[in-house]
Amino acid sequence: MDLENSFLNAISESFKAYNKHGPRSNKKLIPIHKWFAKVIESKLGDGYYTRCLDNGGEYKLKGKYYSKDLDITIFSKERDKLIATISFKFVTSNYKQNANNYFENLLGETANIRRVNVGFAHFLVLRGHTPYYTKNAGNLKGELKKTEVISEKDLIKYIKLYTDLDFPHKPNILGIVLIDFDNNENAYFVDLDNMEFSEETKQILKDEISLNKFIKRVVGLCQYMD
Repeated sequence: MDLENSFLNAISESFKAYNKHGPRSNKKLIPIHKWFAKVIESKLGDGYYTRCLDNGGEYKLKGKYYSKDLDITIFSKERDKLIATISFKFVTSNYKQNANNYFENLLGETANIRRVNVGFAHFLVLRGHTPYYTKNAGNLKGELKKTEVISEKDLIKYIKLYTDLDFPHKPNILGIVLIDFDNNENAYFVDLDNMEFSEETKQILKDEISLNKFIKRVVGLCQYMD
């Protein structure tokens, strides 16, 4: 199975776990976190190992400003040292009301980790057509109020970050994909040509911050940091 289809299978399993166990359960993260860990480890070879949920557990890093449990971590076997981490975000609902918080948290997380000389990669998964639910108590979804379509405005801050100069708040590597789900909760990639994005943004999504380019660059980052 190729990289993109195996990714879709993993994110589908995560989505099914999200629907079964609720948004606050970390069970929704296990399939996709393990997918990234397995893919990166297989491409790097025997000199490296990875950790994540259900695979050695999340690694707690003493960052520059605060301690942080890292999503997926890559270690050098020879030096038994953390060399890079992948931060993963899968927004399942209510993206627009939380978009600025997500982005601001990313900037802080990036600086906290890069400032202690650990490579930092961030991968963001958005739903092209994102449900908006009312607030509900506990671990339950609220009422579906509307469906929000991802727009150029929602992505532009990430595009600007990707094209920015290299400062500690900028991830070493950034990746973004847009997906939707069919009636059987199976994921598929959104046809970017059907979205109201500029041609420049479409091209960046299709190439520079695509899944395939992200994986290749993470492998290169790990080898560089080692």
